[in-house]
Amino acid sequence: MKGEGCFIRARKPEEIAQRRDSILAATARLLAQQAPDQLSLNAIAREARLAKSNVYRYFESREAIYLALLMQDLDGWVGEVKAALAPLAGSNQPATVAAVLATATVARPRMCQLVSLLGNVLERNLSEQAVLAFKQQSLQRGLAVLSVVQAALPAVGTARLQDFMAYFLAQVGGLWPVCHPAPLVEKVLQRPELSLMRRDFADSLADSLQLMLAGLLAEAG
Repeated sequence: MKGEGCFIRARKPEEIAQRRDSILAATARLLAQQAPDQLSLNAIAREARLAKSNVYRYFESREAIYLALLMQDLDGWVGEVKAALAPLAGSNQPATVAAVLATATVARPRMCQLVSLLGNVLERNLSEQAVLAFKQQSLQRGLAVLSVVQAALPAVGTARLQDFMAYFLAQVGGLWPVCHPAPLVEKVLQRPELSLMRRDFADSLADSLQLMLAGLLAEAG
């Protein structure tokens, strides 16, 4: 890749896509070592070997980069969930559906971390157009998952499963920080008398999703 002083602006669609991908890859490498709210656009630019001003040619902000990464993760998640739930069509097995959703989600820690930051970090410093595009893309992916969840749980009405999908997102965003506290908090929670406050993300997510889906199925029956 060219260094900052040798920057050549990408003009063809494939060149622009390649440059965007390189910025996303650089950000992903940094996020493996730093929390999203601690990572600066300057650091991303350095990792991508670009000037900060040149990063702005492809993304309007740091938050826009994060949303693009989140969308990549969501695409992989949707594909895995659809493939795993397809054989369960008509089964009405809430525990199995919950396990599929939880397994695919837990396998994507970056996605979970970014979802937990949606409201107070990711959806800031964005243009109205960028927010609208993200919401539209998110809705499209959510509806794709809703369709296979509905096929697997036909006894539950569409409206209630739409509610479930909203609750599911809230569960991921809420449980992630609770189950991944700051180092000092994690140390304090190791005290025996605080054992009930220690939560495992995978177990907590699976349990909560199963309870919600089982409750909706019982309500429908």
